[in-house]
Amino acid sequence: MKTKRIVCILSLVMLLFSSFSGIALAQKSIVNDYPDLKPVVEFVGENNLSVLHLLGFKASIAAMSRLGFNKGDPNILAFTDAGYIARIGAHTTEKALDGVMMTAGASRGKGNLVNVHKPYNASLWFAFFYKKSKDCVYLEAKGDVLKSYLVRERTERGAALRDFMKLKDDEIFATIAKENIDANRLLNNPKAWQKKMIARVFGGNEFSLFTIANLWAMGIPDDFIKVAELHDHICPGLTSGYLIAEYLKKKLPSLAPRHEYTIIAIPPWCKDDALIQIFETNVGHKRLFVKWLTKEQKKRLPKVAKNVANIVIRWERGAKKGKGIVVAFNWDKAFKESGTKRKDLRAFDNYKWWWLRLKMDLWMMDYLDKPEVLVSTIKEFDVKSPAQIEKLKAAGVNPLVELGIMSKP
Repeated sequence: MKTKRIVCILSLVMLLFSSFSGIALAQKSIVNDYPDLKPVVEFVGENNLSVLHLLGFKASIAAMSRLGFNKGDPNILAFTDAGYIARIGAHTTEKALDGVMMTAGASRGKGNLVNVHKPYNASLWFAFFYKKSKDCVYLEAKGDVLKSYLVRERTERGAALRDFMKLKDDEIFATIAKENIDANRLLNNPKAWQKKMIARVFGGNEFSLFTIANLWAMGIPDDFIKVAELHDHICPGLTSGYLIAEYLKKKLPSLAPRHEYTIIAIPPWCKDDALIQIFETNVGHKRLFVKWLTKEQKKRLPKVAKNVANIVIRWERGAKKGKGIVVAFNWDKAFKESGTKRKDLRAFDNYKWWWLRLKMDLWMMDYLDKPEVLVSTIKEFDVKSPAQIEKLKAAGVNPLVELGIMSKP
């Protein structure tokens, strides 16, 4: 009996020891095995750590090794579509942003983290641009691999995280590319870069990356970066919208543009994304209305209105009347002085389409604080009632005819 009692006690001790060992193992921090993860883990919390955090970490470490920069380097611009709309199956991807911020040291507050707008089913990717060398590293995640680990994370999170950390870069990323995207290099040797465009070296994001990166390196304002995030890239059309917005701040200022402006884009182009971002005058708020102009209608425009861009009406809350302005953007001057040709805008069968846009992008940077050089007023008018605004924005009504700018058919 005494022997059996001793055996039972020993078995119980061993069972308890095994249980405590299992608990200790389960509670062991992943940082013990991967010390470089400490900033990420401390930021999000051990219990909240996800494969997506690790993905941002992995992308950042891969870029740091290939570009030779350290955490917090102000010469680095990080890009990703994580957390905007990009999804992996049923999973949103915003957690990857934390991994990038805490590992590479890039952030919105520092003005060197660009969250590019892409559709919900776009590939999840990261890019890092080094201002000193103008080199850019692009990494596109393998969606199927990432999805499998995210599924595992639901039931065996600890094992999924550790197994993911063991993966090599080429097991996580379908594309890992490094290219020099210096604007002068691209403009001076466009045929060589055109081959890379066709090869989609950056997964089809080449234009987005080299336009935003080069203009960021020139020191564009942070609000312009936010405009570029929505639009996906920077082009002369987007810059024209930024200049129009700056012009409106001077010529028709509003304390509450979200509530006081009515903007009619006639005709619409990239500019209107800038107005949406800067003034919050979007379609859902019923503050932006779009009117297309046919070729026949454009012929009826007088010379002064050939470059018409927007009708902007300000009706202050509580007021009994409003003010309106019709603005134009001087494309003729922009093409001529930038040394580009309008016909190349649609030269999509060769390099000229992106060459023209990049060259104009660089030229237009000198006018961000001088919008009146390229933006002008076609007409100012008084608005006597809300009914007048309703008529101008109504379907089937040509507001340029109503305002006496375009002749009737």
